[in-house]
Amino acid sequence: MRERAGLRRLPTVVALVACVFSASLAAQPSHVVRPGDTLWGISGQHYRQPGRWPEIQQRNSVGEPRRLQPGTVLYFADGRALGEGEAMVLAVTGQAWLRRAGRPDVPVGQGMPVQAGDTLATAPDAFLTLGLPDGSRSVIPSSSTVELQTVGRDRVGLRLLGGAIESQVRKRAAGQEFHIRSRSLVLSVRGTQFRVREQGGRTVGEVIEGSVAVRDAQRSRQVVLEAGQGSVFGNGGSGDQASAEVRPLLAAPRFTSRTVSPAASGVELEQVPGAQRYRWRIAQDDSILAPLVEGSSTGTTLELPKDLQPGFYYLRVAAVDSADLEGMPGDLLFYMPSPTESVRWKDDGRVELRWWGSPQKRYRLEISRYADFAMRLVDMQDMRAGSAIVGPFVVGGRYHWRVSETDDGTHYGEPFTGGSIDVPLR
Repeated sequence: MRERAGLRRLPTVVALVACVFSASLAAQPSHVVRPGDTLWGISGQHYRQPGRWPEIQQRNSVGEPRRLQPGTVLYFADGRALGEGEAMVLAVTGQAWLRRAGRPDVPVGQGMPVQAGDTLATAPDAFLTLGLPDGSRSVIPSSSTVELQTVGRDRVGLRLLGGAIESQVRKRAAGQEFHIRSRSLVLSVRGTQFRVREQGGRTVGEVIEGSVAVRDAQRSRQVVLEAGQGSVFGNGGSGDQASAEVRPLLAAPRFTSRTVSPAASGVELEQVPGAQRYRWRIAQDDSILAPLVEGSSTGTTLELPKDLQPGFYYLRVAAVDSADLEGMPGDLLFYMPSPTESVRWKDDGRVELRWWGSPQKRYRLEISRYADFAMRLVDMQDMRAGSAIVGPFVVGGRYHWRVSETDDGTHYGEPFTGGSIDVPLR
């Protein structure tokens, strides 16, 4: 079944794509930690001043600077150190505004500091990613309004005035608090990933990891949601909240097709039992903390946008049940190839793979039968050319390839190009 519904195109895709995977260090507001990275070295790369590493540590709440976890995303902006009680806008896609008492609304930009008492609002086709002093991240999606009530390393309090908010919260230490208030509920977090939204006079909560304690404003009733659980709470009083049913979330969707191209952008899912429809988002970070576009479908074919810039993307899909609870997420890494020709077949069955190259850099070419490169058939490193000839391939079918680059010959960055090859069956 093919059906496309609710696609929201966010207007600044190109800008955020450049933020994550640009080859120019000066243009990058983020850095994915690689094995062997140090804050000293990262500061030298991004600020050209290694001694500014404490600013990176503060912005990203790095507890032990000598133990950077590979894969962690470190954020950069205007270079100004955050003040006490400030949070930071890490990414914006589309239009968002900052509302501060006694002042006119101002557009929100990446790197903007925000503080307790500020309100952030997003347009219908927008996302905003908020970095909090304790290292937690919150995504404010389309048509949402959130007030920052308390901002600190030990205590964070947000108020959902409308729409939704999704948070990834650092594990709480003794004495630390992180809570989100809706119109009549308080959600206290114990180190988790969760979603909460106001919808039709009700509060909907879903927990992906950890647990969330939900209580009414009078503290008379409390429900605890564990990982994989959700509930819909009425806003008519504690009686409604006490009777709210805790339900298991639907299972994560499984993908039956994994290749996306400008000519064929449909991704197929297995039907999830109990699913009424599917919601999806696309981002270029694996945590989906800076979404680019979102959509929904009542069928198991997701028609993704065909005009994404060439590059690697993460697709996150969740099934929605009859109570409108969004289920556990299923993730897919895919590559949107360039519309220009990058594959040339040779007469002897071999294939030439081409990409833009610089004589100052060295490259790594990987080839796999799997779109997520779980197993590699080819792993060519320390290449100085912008092309490679591979094959011939004995077994027919689809092969995936990607290229990354390095400045020092050891630490390769994120893949910047790639695609797929369809080898004829023999």
